[in-house]
Amino acid sequence: MFSGVNSDSLRPISMVAASTVLSPGTEISPLASKEKLPQQQQQWTEQETKDLIGIRAELEKDFTVAKRNKALWEIVSANMRERGYRRTPDQCKLCLGQVRNINLND
Repeated sequence: MFSGVNSDSLRPISMVAASTVLSPGTEISPLASKEKLPQQQQQWTEQETKDLIGIRAELEKDFTVAKRNKALWEIVSANMRERGYRRTPDQCKLCLGQVRNINLND
């Protein structure tokens, strides 16, 4: 791949978020850097997505009646939290929108 470089010796490197400011001598463990990543970067599991769809379906009537959905998405997020997931209302809304887009394009 690279001339004069043995590709077997190349390893992936870990990057710390650019917004993280460290003082000299601060040590970072790989686990600590992963914990600081925003939730939106963590991929949804299939079961998590199914649970989201189910929760949203339970609230369908409320979503069709409400003029503003922010409070409803907070309820969706709280229900997800009760099932052991940590997702914000915006993440839930975005994920469901992406699922809809995938289904519309199929």
